[in-house]
Amino acid sequence: MPTPMRQAIARHMTYSKQNIPHYYLTVRPDISAALGRREDWNLEHAKEESVSINDLVLKATALALAKYPQFNGYYQENELRPQPHINLGVAIALEDGLIAPAILHCETLSLVEIGQHSRDLAERARQQVLKAEEYTAATFTITNLGMYHVDSFSAIIVPPQVAILAVGGVAAVPIIVDGEIVTAHQLALTLSGDHRATDGAEGAQFLNEVVACLQNPERLFA
Repeated sequence: MPTPMRQAIARHMTYSKQNIPHYYLTVRPDISAALGRREDWNLEHAKEESVSINDLVLKATALALAKYPQFNGYYQENELRPQPHINLGVAIALEDGLIAPAILHCETLSLVEIGQHSRDLAERARQQVLKAEEYTAATFTITNLGMYHVDSFSAIIVPPQVAILAVGGVAAVPIIVDGEIVTAHQLALTLSGDHRATDGAEGAQFLNEVVACLQNPERLFA
């Protein structure tokens, strides 16, 4: 028998798929530079200042949302309502189901702070001591299944939000650069967007900004 949480999730997601005209865009950028910068950072800093691959994506997304605010908001009463703060929902799997509480005011947080807030959020979610605002204030959601060796997937938008970013695993693939075969570390990112609020061209521009941040890691560590 599904738990009450899973039943609520099922109702919510059924409503989303039936009422939101989703579009989907996938990119697979080479994030080798960001991975190398992350490795150096984690070697040079204490554990509490370490950053994960997901933290890199969160920070890149926050920077992209600041540039493309139409993705950071709600679709309510037949209109898009951009929100003043970037509150990133982070999907967290619990025994009873999946929740996506928010890291609040990400536009003010450094990469390290985002990482610290993300770890704290996950721990308090497991302890069931989240604040009410963290449950309800997300303006954009990121869901990551890369740790489960999922290559890529398409996520369902969490209403009234207008977009969600699905993060797959990092894959080492051979590519040709200047006539030589080299290894690229590609990360699959799939944006699900609400066609009532944005279109595919805008979604592509937003995704390209996320990619630009990931491929220029000094922007993330600034």
